[in-house]
Amino acid sequence: MKKLHPEIIFPFFIRSAFFTVLMAGIALLNSHPSYGQNELDDLLQQLKKSQRDTNRVWILRDMAYYHMDDHLDSAIHYSERGFNLARDLGFAQGQIWNLYQKALALEFGDKFEESIATFQNAYNIAVIHKDSLSMAKLRNAMGVAYYYQSDFNNAVKYYHDALGLSYKTGYWEGESHALNNLGVIYRHRRNFKKALDIYLQSLEIKEKQNDTIGLVNAHYNIGLLYSYMQDFDESLEAFSKAQKLADGKSELRTMAEINIGLGVALYNLENHKEAYEYLKTGIENLKSDKNHEKAGALTYLGILEVRAGKTDEGLAKLLSAKEIVEQTERLELKRQVMKELAVAYELLQQPEKSLESWKAFNILNDSINNEQKLWAFEEMQARFEAIEKDKKIQQQALELSEEKNKKARLSIFLTIAFLSGLAGIYFYVYRWRAKVKLQENNIPNQINGTSIDIGRINSKLLSPLTTRESQIIELVEKGMTNNEIAENLFVSENTVKTHLKNIFSKTHAINRTDLIHKLRNY
Repeated sequence: MKKLHPEIIFPFFIRSAFFTVLMAGIALLNSHPSYGQNELDDLLQQLKKSQRDTNRVWILRDMAYYHMDDHLDSAIHYSERGFNLARDLGFAQGQIWNLYQKALALEFGDKFEESIATFQNAYNIAVIHKDSLSMAKLRNAMGVAYYYQSDFNNAVKYYHDALGLSYKTGYWEGESHALNNLGVIYRHRRNFKKALDIYLQSLEIKEKQNDTIGLVNAHYNIGLLYSYMQDFDESLEAFSKAQKLADGKSELRTMAEINIGLGVALYNLENHKEAYEYLKTGIENLKSDKNHEKAGALTYLGILEVRAGKTDEGLAKLLSAKEIVEQTERLELKRQVMKELAVAYELLQQPEKSLESWKAFNILNDSINNEQKLWAFEEMQARFEAIEKDKKIQQQALELSEEKNKKARLSIFLTIAFLSGLAGIYFYVYRWRAKVKLQENNIPNQINGTSIDIGRINSKLLSPLTTRESQIIELVEKGMTNNEIAENLFVSENTVKTHLKNIFSKTHAINRTDLIHKLRNY
């Protein structure tokens, strides 16, 4: 059996899977619609007509989001306006997500330090308001920012923070995002066993969520990692599961990547005929910008054709793969191309070119080994730093415990002193409770103290809003997505969509922004 070199198939999946996870995380974080020009004009009109309230905060945030693709300065401008208004209103959620939008714009504009500082400001606000869900999302976003700066140590730190916060809040999707992102880094550092353990945890979460796309991505990762670990049978099984789940549910280009992965696994299991068919089908349907995947498929197709006697076609494919990888920093990919090219030149009885390719292969192999040693040293150093940090935390905990004991003794003394005034305190509490009860009886039927008076609104509607519809309106006002509302109320997303449809029908609203605006003006 030939030795498997799965470096070829790793790059294409890792980039696509990481991008899928990242984009899902950003969609969840932003939770705003995609506007066309006509809808943008309508949004601008709503902005002009809106009052200085939370509705305007979300409109400004949405304006910032819309300009992310075409004008980063405008995105920063609108997000700053949204933040300032939210701050004036004391609206924490508006502050957090306008700052988040600004941080993304700064990151896309290569202003990394400003971006991280802005993310941190948003996180600090979430901490003050004990908003663990926002804290988890922001930590994950900061990890992604550090990842794209190749600062893997900080990226791992923030991903672990996001993982812990997501676990505490029961935010499964956040757990999955953090795990996948951690897996990308451990894969990059060639700690494949740790990456596999992480991906298996992510798979378990996706199975609980019954998330088909997430399961496809998880099986992708697991199949590729098993390839790295030389367990070809497990690799093929994982790829087959991804293919079965993706069949009829994913885009053709996703199936193309699956087919390439299957082809590489089959090649290393000596099933060359079937491997060739998968690789050929995969590369024919591959998206044009998938250069790493194309290089991988060309490499294996090329060596298979050379072995089958199609020397000209096979060598041309191998040389095309070499040309592609010369433009990339993927050392594993370059190494595999040079290895197969060296074997091809041996089969073609061109020893000088074969020797040249083997030399290039050995240089790349040494570079990879040295890089891996450096990463191992950095990881060990990080562990030592973590131990030192734990010691400091324990010392601080001891000091806090001593301070707590001092406060306890003082508390006992004060308690004895206050016992003399117990009768007066009792009288004060009695009057205070009576006052609170009177105030509660006079509070109108509002949504958690917001300016939307459901009682007044129902008196004007032909068909009154139900209790569940009132709860959904409250969460819509907070800026939650359908998925977040469903998680909050323990119902399905389709149920939330049905309730929203009924709410829009009863209130004659055209969208979420219009709904909140109408209800505030009843």
